[in-house]
Amino acid sequence: MIRLFVITVGLLGGWYTPGASAAEWALERVELLDGRRYQGLIESEDESWVNLIQIRRPPGRRAYLVIRPIDRASVAAVVRLKPRQRAKLRRWIDQFVRHTQIEAGRMQAIRLDIVTESGKHYLRYRGKWFTLLSNLDEPTTRRIIVRTEQVFIAYRRILAARTESSRPLRFVVLGSMSEYRAYLERFGLRIQNPACFIEEENLVVAGSQYTRLAAQLEKIKAQHDQILADLDRLEKHLSTGRAELARQLRQQGTPKAEIAKLLAIESRKFTEEIKNKRNELKVCSRQNARMFDQITRQMFTRLYHEAFHAYLENYVYPHDKYDVPRWLNEGQAVMFEGGLLESDTLRVDAPNREALQRLKADLADGRPLPLAELLAADAQAFLLPSGADRYYAYSWGLAYYLAFERRRLGSPALQQYVQQSAKAAGPVERFERFVGVPLEEFEAAWQNYILKLH
Repeated sequence: MIRLFVITVGLLGGWYTPGASAAEWALERVELLDGRRYQGLIESEDESWVNLIQIRRPPGRRAYLVIRPIDRASVAAVVRLKPRQRAKLRRWIDQFVRHTQIEAGRMQAIRLDIVTESGKHYLRYRGKWFTLLSNLDEPTTRRIIVRTEQVFIAYRRILAARTESSRPLRFVVLGSMSEYRAYLERFGLRIQNPACFIEEENLVVAGSQYTRLAAQLEKIKAQHDQILADLDRLEKHLSTGRAELARQLRQQGTPKAEIAKLLAIESRKFTEEIKNKRNELKVCSRQNARMFDQITRQMFTRLYHEAFHAYLENYVYPHDKYDVPRWLNEGQAVMFEGGLLESDTLRVDAPNREALQRLKADLADGRPLPLAELLAADAQAFLLPSGADRYYAYSWGLAYYLAFERRRLGSPALQQYVQQSAKAAGPVERFERFVGVPLEEFEAAWQNYILKLH
């Protein structure tokens, strides 16, 4: 029997993943005379000002940096980090500021070759974590590889690897859902879910709508290339045109003072044009990134989800040695699938609104899914079109509660829960041993927590 881990179309809009919050980092601190405190990295200070880089990480939103100048006269104390801690924080901030350039560098460093499989041409990548085949364009394939490798690093930081896989892990990323369904037919599979991890094959397959939307990206890319060409022309003119103008002016007998004045005017003109063109390039790059994110967000959601299943199977709890209940495997994967990826770290610092609303509505309608039923659910429950969203939502809610309220995920109790021998106790008794309270008592506390969650 082929074991499948799949993600359904439904509650995909933005689940969250555990990651270090700013509050858990070692930060420098400026204490004011009025009792206020500001934390971050002290960029510089002199007799008049202390300049602090604050790291803002709004719950569930991208981080950003703020430079806060603080009047020295209002400062009561400045608390600095030790050199090693300060260097680590500085490296993170530098990576954050330069994340676009860093990602571009990683993308260019990837080695790809072209292979043919069953008459189809693919770009192939062979890396430390996995081999990947893609029929998407080369830049998108490179970005997928970089971000998938990042997410593996992030998983390793959050859930430490316990073993090394003896089997090669493969990813196949396809540009359309029709190609995805045709690919799965090789394994006798006919499923509507847009991605899956086929455990027996150690294979993640993901479909997308990329081919249909690629023309929009190509249009922005052409605009980007034109701006680059314009910028290159302006920069060459600044270096060569200035010399040519000086030569012509000397031939005309123009006085040296007048030549210098005219050259300065010409330099300012082209320097301003170059500045404007670079700003235009930044705007176009941001537009390109937004369009790419819009087109590929769902694809990355699927990949992160299935990559977690693959990571858990290959590096943490392989199924031949452990028994991870289906709800736990899916619940954690759903937590990870929509994480905010920042410098190889996945963040979750707020419950997903759509998921929370779905779960709250189900709990409040008077006929909630009993946890006993969820604990005993098999793979089929997560495949049924009529009820899969419900099982995913409950699995997420249970995993989220255990991670952030009960602090059970990653604990020694979890290690006991996933032992093969624990399965003999039955799903309810096994879970009660894991959480340390009767299921009825636990379920009431869990429902109350979810209903109050914002």
